[in-house]
Amino acid sequence: MRVLFAKAVRYLALLRGHSHFAHSAAGSYSLHRGPYIFGFPYAPYGGGVSRAPAAALPPGAVAAAADATALVRTMHGMGRAVLRRLYGMLVLLAALVGCASAVARATEMARSLASATPRTMRTVLWAVRSSLSYKRFQASCLGVDTEADEAYQEALAALHTYWATQLLEVCRRNGGVYVKAGQFAASFGGVPREYRTVLSQLEDRAVPKPYKQVRRMLERELGGRSRVDQLFATFNRRATAAASLAQVHHAVLKDGREVAVKVQYPGLASSVTADLTTMRVLALAAGALFPAIRLTWLYEEMAAKLEVELDFRNEVANSNRFRKVLQDAGEAGRVRVPYLYEDLCGPKVMIMEWIDGCKVTDVEALQRQGINPRLVGRQLVKLFGELMFLQGYVHGDPHPGNLMVRPKGGPNWFRWLFRGSKRGFEIVVLDHGTYLDVEPELRQQFCQLWCAVIMRDEETQADVSVAMAGEKGGKLLPLLLTQRARNRAEEDALRRRLGIRGFGDMTALLSAVSRHLVDLLRVVTVIRASSAALGVTMAERLRIFSEVAHKGLPPRRGGPKALYLHRSFTHFGYRLRLDLTLAGLAVWGVSSAVVGRTWETLLGVFGEALFE
Repeated sequence: MRVLFAKAVRYLALLRGHSHFAHSAAGSYSLHRGPYIFGFPYAPYGGGVSRAPAAALPPGAVAAAADATALVRTMHGMGRAVLRRLYGMLVLLAALVGCASAVARATEMARSLASATPRTMRTVLWAVRSSLSYKRFQASCLGVDTEADEAYQEALAALHTYWATQLLEVCRRNGGVYVKAGQFAASFGGVPREYRTVLSQLEDRAVPKPYKQVRRMLERELGGRSRVDQLFATFNRRATAAASLAQVHHAVLKDGREVAVKVQYPGLASSVTADLTTMRVLALAAGALFPAIRLTWLYEEMAAKLEVELDFRNEVANSNRFRKVLQDAGEAGRVRVPYLYEDLCGPKVMIMEWIDGCKVTDVEALQRQGINPRLVGRQLVKLFGELMFLQGYVHGDPHPGNLMVRPKGGPNWFRWLFRGSKRGFEIVVLDHGTYLDVEPELRQQFCQLWCAVIMRDEETQADVSVAMAGEKGGKLLPLLLTQRARNRAEEDALRRRLGIRGFGDMTALLSAVSRHLVDLLRVVTVIRASSAALGVTMAERLRIFSEVAHKGLPPRRGGPKALYLHRSFTHFGYRLRLDLTLAGLAVWGVSSAVVGRTWETLLGVFGEALFE
C-alpha cells in the first residue's frame, strides 16, 4: 500500500504540472519515510503526526508533494464516502429483498387462508349445528336408561346417520385434507357404526386442477420447459385420476414407454396447514363441549402422516422397500408395485409405469373379466395378513382407491375348477406414502391374539389384549379386531358386556394405547370392509388371518427371538389343537368351494330342464 501511495503522489504531481518534481532526483528517492513524505507531515487514517525532521529535498519538491498528497487525501476521503454509501445501499437492498420475500410468504399464507375460508366456514357450521343437536338430544334424555331403552338407541342411531350424511357432504365439497380425514375416521372401529358406514363412501375423487398449474409444477420440478418438452412425447392434459393430495396424468415418454405422472397440487402445503389448524381447533372445542370425547390424538395421527405424504421422495423409498418385502413373502407374482423412474421423481412429482386395472371392490368389472371377486377378497386378506403377522411392514392407507386388480393370462377352465376364477389376476398396490413399521413384540402379540380368537379362547384373548393395550384397552381389542356383531343390537350387547358405554369410552381407550396398535386396528377395519364387499365372510377372514398368524408364532420353548409368549402357546396340546382346528377349517373351506362350484355348473347345464 505504501508503494502504491507513493506512485500515486508522483503521478498526480505530474498531472498537476509539477514536472520539476516528477522528473527531479526526488523521483528516485524513497517517497515514504516514516510519517513524512518529502517533508510533508502525512498521517493516514487520522493517525498522529510525528515531529521527526524531514529529509533534504530539491527546490519546489515540498510544495509539489504537499499538493499531490492533499489531492490523494481528498480522493481517499471521497472513496470512503462512496464506499459507505454503497454499503448502506447494499444493506438497504438486502433489507428490501428480505421484506419482499416475507411479504410474499405472508401473501401466500394469506392467500391460502383466504382460499381456506369457505372450507373452514362449512366445517365450523357443521360442528356448531351438530354439537347443539347432540346437546339438545342429551338434555331430552335425562333420566332415561340409555343402555336398555331401545327407543333411545334408535333415536341416537338416526341422529348419527343424519349428521354423518351432513359431514359426508362437507368432506366432499371441501376435498383435500377433509377427504383424508373422513377416510381416516371411517377406518376406525371405535367410530359409531353410522359414521363408518356413511363416511366409507368417500373416495379419492377430487376436482382436478387446470393443466396450466400442472405444467408450472412440472417445469419447476423437472428442470424447465425445455426439459419437459424433451421428456414427453405426449401428455394427456386431462387428469385420469384426482385424489386428495395429487392428480395423475397419462403420458408417453420419448422412448415410447407409457407412464403415469403424479403431480402434487400447487400450494398444497399451505392449504394443508390451514385445514389442519381448523381441525385442531374443532377437536379441542369438541373436547371442551363433550369432555368424555377425546379427538386430539386423531388429529395428531393424521397430521404426522400428512407431513410424510407431502414429500414424494418418501413414497419412492417406501415403494422400493415394499417391493422387496413382497419378494420375501412370496407374493411378488400375485401382487404388483408400479415401477418408479427414480431419476425423474422429486418432492412433488412422481413418474411411474402405467398399469391398467379396475378398482379392487368393483365387483361388476371383475366379473366381466372372468375374475372371481371372492377369490380377490381372500387374496387381499392373505396379503395383509402376511404383512401384519410375518413381515411387520404394512401399507398405511389400503382403502379401495389405492388397490387395483388387473387380469393376468387368458381364461382357463381348470383354473376355475380348482381356484374358482376363470382368469388369473394380480393386485396392484398404489400410493406408498405411509407405512407401518410394526415392532417384533407387538407383531408376536398380534399373532397370538388372532390364534386365540380362532380357538375361541377368551381367557387367552383377554391376557394378550391386556399385554398389548393395558387393562382398559384389553377389553376393547376383541371387539375392534373381530367385529363379531352382525347388527346394531348385537354390537350394543357386546359393548355392554365389555363395559363400553359410548363413543367417549372408545376414544378414551384408543387414545391411551400404542399408536402402532391403533394403526393396525385401522388397517384391519379397512381390509374387513373391502373383503366383505367382495363376498368374503367373517369366518373366512378369521380363518385366513389365523392361518398366517400361526406361522408368525414364536417357538413353543421360547428363545432369544420370543419377545412375548403367552403360557397357553407353550403347551404342546394347545398348539396341536390349534393345528387341527386350522386344518379342519381349511379342508372345510376347500370342499365347500368345490361343492359350490360343482352345484353351480350343474344348475347352469341342467337347471332349465330340472325346474321347468
